[in-house]
Amino acid sequence: MPVRLWIAILSCLLTLWLGPVQAQPVELHADGPRTGLWQHLQVLPDAQDRLSPAEASEQMDRHPPVKLPHANVTFGKWLPDPYWARFELHNPTSGNTRWLIAYEVPTQDDVQLWRKDSTDSGTAWTQVPLREQRRTSTFGSGHLYPVWSIDIPRGANTQYLMQVRGHNLIRFPVYALREEAFVQQQQALHLGLGFVFAVPLVVVLYVLTLVRVAQDKSLPLFLAMAASEMLGAAWVSGLMHELFPWISRWSCGWIGGAGYAAMLGLSCQHAKVFMQTATKDRFSHALLSAGAWFWLALLPALACIYPEAFRLMLVTGGTVHALIMIGLALRGLRRQPGAVMGLFVSVWIVYAVSALLYVLYRVAHLPVYISLMSAFIQGSLVAALLGCAVSLQIMNRRTQMQQQIEAAQNRSLLYAAAHHDLWQPLQSLGLYMQAFASAENPQRQILLNNMSAVQASVKDFMNDLQHISGMRTSRLEWRTVPLTQVLDPVIDEYRHWCRSRHITLRYLSSEIQIQTDRTQLQRIVRNLLSNALRYTPSGGRILIGCRRRQGKRWLVVIDTGQGMTAEQVEKCFEAYTRFGPEHLAPDGVGLGLYSVRHTAGVLGLQVWMRSEVGKGTSVWVSLERDAASGKSIDKKG
Repeated sequence: MPVRLWIAILSCLLTLWLGPVQAQPVELHADGPRTGLWQHLQVLPDAQDRLSPAEASEQMDRHPPVKLPHANVTFGKWLPDPYWARFELHNPTSGNTRWLIAYEVPTQDDVQLWRKDSTDSGTAWTQVPLREQRRTSTFGSGHLYPVWSIDIPRGANTQYLMQVRGHNLIRFPVYALREEAFVQQQQALHLGLGFVFAVPLVVVLYVLTLVRVAQDKSLPLFLAMAASEMLGAAWVSGLMHELFPWISRWSCGWIGGAGYAAMLGLSCQHAKVFMQTATKDRFSHALLSAGAWFWLALLPALACIYPEAFRLMLVTGGTVHALIMIGLALRGLRRQPGAVMGLFVSVWIVYAVSALLYVLYRVAHLPVYISLMSAFIQGSLVAALLGCAVSLQIMNRRTQMQQQIEAAQNRSLLYAAAHHDLWQPLQSLGLYMQAFASAENPQRQILLNNMSAVQASVKDFMNDLQHISGMRTSRLEWRTVPLTQVLDPVIDEYRHWCRSRHITLRYLSSEIQIQTDRTQLQRIVRNLLSNALRYTPSGGRILIGCRRRQGKRWLVVIDTGQGMTAEQVEKCFEAYTRFGPEHLAPDGVGLGLYSVRHTAGVLGLQVWMRSEVGKGTSVWVSLERDAASGKSIDKKG
């Protein structure tokens, strides 16, 4: 005969010979504030959920009690059946005592307690109402987990039956507590919950301040994810039922589970916006869209058909989802390396670790608090990491917007510079044409050459306008040329202007060789002469030539104009800056010296200025490339 059958026969014979088997009662002493009852339990499965308390107790009488090795031993399978547990309490004191029975699992859907006086075999089992049911249900009047208040007469033995039902694995962390110990325990738990919920709340409040300013499509999705995550955390911690005791724990389980499912579905939508998969990664975009449909549409439909399997699908599906999201985040990090994507990868690593811990919790009989703490830490870390990632992404986009604004301003300045730099050559061309009409043949050839030079300068400048985002050193044409080839055409162009204004232009030519971009250096000279001409009154003088200073060769433009104060010297290189009476500069827009600074910086040249009110201004431009010094401008009043 099979061994199991022999064991069953022997068990029946022992039952008939010895009678019903009873577990030893647990003595509750007044000096013991908290006593574990799990090691004194008789446990019985109820596969069909049909047993009454009396029937369950009768079946337990036929089987000897099994001592549990620890409070977190799990019963049942991944889709658990209801279970019964029986224990007996004894009051050895000389007076009546009041104790609290606590089932310390906040996520179990339904836990009920019955009692019977063991001294009276005919007494029926009566259900013990939950502690919160003994008073009117108001906001915050519930408890984090099921708690019953019991009174035990002196010297009496009382039997209790506990039925546990729900979609979580069955375990029996059952304790008897005194009121003072329970209050202290609840205070510690609420302090921890406050700390845990404070982190995501702070992050959410910070992100709320960015919604109107940033106008980023990922922010509403992040807030919806945070709200769903906190809804699930409120269920896992028992806080939902404590705050709203009129919502049953069974309903809280469905609400919290729906919150986690919604969070996972919203995470797919958020990842699509956050990683910009619609334009940058079509494969990830399609996979995330399928994930969103699963969590937001398919899983709710399956939960309606197979409600008992909903949490199993949530656990296993959430674990797979976290691993897939890690892969997609790493794929995004490879395509868009940076701190933002690194934080996004960290978010899903936290989710995956938490999901794996929950799987271990169900398989390896881990304590309940490990699952709870992993859920809490997950929520806080995810909110913090994702909030940092969103904030960093917004800061990056803000920097990009600032760069775009600066580029737009630079384009605006460049267009203004085009007006400024083209005005003088075109006016020179008009003067040459007027002079050409009355000039003799020998003079006409000179005028034609000057007009050709003006036309060439206009053509060169128009070529520069093709690069309106700014000149780059790699586009410059560096050549070694005599300084006279750079200056002579510009000097000839401006002599006519100086004569028309009765200003003496003195040019000290030099045959030195310089390495430069001829067109850009001529732009600097034109702007310096134009600026000197504009602020020098009739009868004044302008000198241009080459000098040595501090071991370098410098191009110098000196005028006897109105000059500037020290404060004006500090501002004169800024765009749209003009000084002096309007009638002295009717055509100026304040871009002459700004253009000099910009072009000199591109060429790697240093600019130095000295000016004195009423005496004039001298501007020095180095003729030797010095990228380091070209970044700054020495200005002296």
